[in-house]
Amino acid sequence: MNSLSELFSYVCGQVNLWTPGGEALPFCQRCTGLYVGGAYAQLVWLLFRPRPTLRILAMHALLLLLMIPFGYHLVPQGGELRTLTGQLFAVGLTYFLLLNPALRWRPWENRKGNERAYWAALLAGLPLLLLAVRWESGLAAPVLTGLGVAGLLGFAGLALANLALLSLPLLWHRQRHPVSPRP
Repeated sequence: MNSLSELFSYVCGQVNLWTPGGEALPFCQRCTGLYVGGAYAQLVWLLFRPRPTLRILAMHALLLLLMIPFGYHLVPQGGELRTLTGQLFAVGLTYFLLLNPALRWRPWENRKGNERAYWAALLAGLPLLLLAVRWESGLAAPVLTGLGVAGLLGFAGLALANLALLSLPLLWHRQRHPVSPRP
């Protein structure tokens, strides 16, 4: 087992693998959507930075909830549908992981609404990933693997950023109001 397959074995069951160009990816079909789609969703978010309106929040929450029937295999599905649902989940996950840092950074200030362009770019990426996993080139597997690693690292970085941002107020409060030892 190569080192990337071993790394992804901690977060992926590695069943139902895509083999573009005859080379197996180190993550399953759903995780292909999750990690490669996550790298794409993170890039699209950074380009368009959609404001957190009630509609945007609800749409991304629905994308997360969509995983319930598909992730628990309540709906029959093939490889394409597994990848597509992983990719849609990645869009929702990306938005909510970026929300906490963005509320401090406020990247949408002084920008016009760009919600339509954001959704159009995300929708354009859906068929591109499905085409890429069917690409019979020797480049397909290394490119998809690299994008998957980028997506995993992006999610890990966002999770750490959220943990740091959530713990900073606690640390700040502790510095200003230290707990004195009991006599």
